[in-house]
Amino acid sequence: MKNTLMTALSAILILFSFSSASAQVHNLKLEQVPGAFVVQNLTLAEGDYQFEIANVGVDHEVGFVLVPKGKYEQANHIKEAYVKAPAATNKSSMTNVVSLKAGAYEYFCPLNPTRKYALTVTAPERIKLSQVPGAFTTKSITVQEGDYQFEIANDGVDHEVGFVLVPKGKYDQANHIKAAYVSAPVANGKSSLTSVVNLSAGEYEYFCPLNPTDKFPLTVSNDIKNIKLTQIPGKFETTSLTLKEGQYQFEIANEGVDHEVGFVLVPKGKYDAMDHIKSAYVKAPVANGTSSMTNVVSLKKGAYEYFCPLNPTAKNSLTIE
Repeated sequence: MKNTLMTALSAILILFSFSSASAQVHNLKLEQVPGAFVVQNLTLAEGDYQFEIANVGVDHEVGFVLVPKGKYEQANHIKEAYVKAPAATNKSSMTNVVSLKAGAYEYFCPLNPTRKYALTVTAPERIKLSQVPGAFTTKSITVQEGDYQFEIANDGVDHEVGFVLVPKGKYDQANHIKAAYVSAPVANGKSSLTSVVNLSAGEYEYFCPLNPTDKFPLTVSNDIKNIKLTQIPGKFETTSLTLKEGQYQFEIANEGVDHEVGFVLVPKGKYDAMDHIKSAYVKAPVANGTSSMTNVVSLKKGAYEYFCPLNPTAKNSLTIE
């Protein structure tokens, strides 16, 4: 029963983390029972990981193999992901630190043996913020909990700028989120990235003391609902939606359209570009066989329509109650 429950969850199993001199290393425990891993699917953010492989009831030693998806030959094994010693019955063993970039991987144990399980690594979401003299052009941000990188662009400020992110109201330097500092001061016409910032639910503020700017709100919500909408040639599969008031992100999937598609959301009957709900644009055009997310959209009661002018599709109804 325990194993069945764990398999059903099959979620990210991050047990704890610690800071090394260069980066944060995430530790994940993966248990093996006879013929199987308990956690049978993983989705992780890009980063550095150590896997703890635990042998739960297998009456001989087990190991761990991690490979790019579909590449099972030994030459393609990610050697850092080998356990430092075989894991005997009711024992566990650690791998070395594995640096994982965005992509599709598989893990398995040829000693148990198990089938091959999917491990998906996603890149942190990037938020671009432009500064003009005395201000950010983006006055507020709402996002879900997760990992983010900020790209700070200097658009017309005649000296270098930076970026400070703090919990709301806590402006002392001790409270600055250090991972949100830019990697280098940003000269006019240039941009710079922060490190990856893990944001938990709460209220934050961002500003630049070098420009200087006002303090702008950044809200991290754990109550943002995800809606997946799939396009096939000439139409959306879902032609009407009824939702409650709230915050949403739309995942737009392209299944079989042989060119890129997008997503437009408008108040009912208002189709001019000025009426488009800009936060509902996809972050990147959606190629065939892929999907892309919108930003967070705050929807109030009323009647809306969604469509894709690139496909093109009919206008479909979205009602917010």
